[in-house]
Amino acid sequence: MTKAVTTASLMISLITATVPAQETTKPVDTNGINYRYKQNYDFVTMPDTIFTFESEFTLPEGYRHVDSSKLTPFQNYVANFPLWHRFVPVGSFKGTRVYEREQISRPVHLPYSGPAFTGQNTPIRILAEYLHDRGREFDLAVVPSAGDTMTYAKWLSHDLFFGRNNAVQFKPGEPKDTTLKEYYTFMRFCLENTSFQSLAYNCDSVKSNKLKPGDLFVAHDVDGKKGVVYIIMHMLENKKGKRLFAVATGCPEACDFHMPLFNNDKNNPWLTAAQIYELNGDYPLRSFLRFKIH
Repeated sequence: MTKAVTTASLMISLITATVPAQETTKPVDTNGINYRYKQNYDFVTMPDTIFTFESEFTLPEGYRHVDSSKLTPFQNYVANFPLWHRFVPVGSFKGTRVYEREQISRPVHLPYSGPAFTGQNTPIRILAEYLHDRGREFDLAVVPSAGDTMTYAKWLSHDLFFGRNNAVQFKPGEPKDTTLKEYYTFMRFCLENTSFQSLAYNCDSVKSNKLKPGDLFVAHDVDGKKGVVYIIMHMLENKKGKRLFAVATGCPEACDFHMPLFNNDKNNPWLTAAQIYELNGDYPLRSFLRFKIH
């Protein structure tokens, strides 16, 4: 089971990654894939290898991985996201198994801690990680399900409170330090105030024939309280311009981010845009979305 790390250990591992390494008897392999991934995905915890879309899956005949030059930095970030290997099941934050390894394609390597990391807000988590990994923490701005837009700059100089109908509001407060702990605390508040419906407030709509890694498929009920969210993680294309995608999702309660089982084959996660559009769970409102930031 993919282990949910504690908040303390997750923070320690992230914070220590920003501190110059002490001299050790074993030299760091700066050419190794783990070292290279750690420079781009600070949350990586795998000590000895990295599993990726390229290493884990055989491509359908005639298809290839999309050229990175066709993607924005954020789209490339998502397309190259680390995975867990094929023998890992999906666990919940409560320590129980949600899916056995045969019931999914792959878990995605995104360590988490606590009940805030649900399926509906995982896109915000990935966006926040991307901005941190690029040193762009002050670009994190999230429109919540109700209330004022949440920005990291405002968080550092204000106190957050909740008004009528749990609307997010800010009032001037004691300044906070620009530490990684403060950034992750702010991120958690962003997650806790994200709904299926509010994801659209942070995105533009995108046509199905323009989908790229990092785009979202969101379907929900009329109240925006129940729904499903899938993130397009990777894209293939052939010489005719046809595209296939791999998607990942979470759970109503916090669990390992994962790629569901499709095509009755855990090694064949590839779907067309039309097939993704049918993953709506019978919810009446559905759309493809793209974050406004790249």
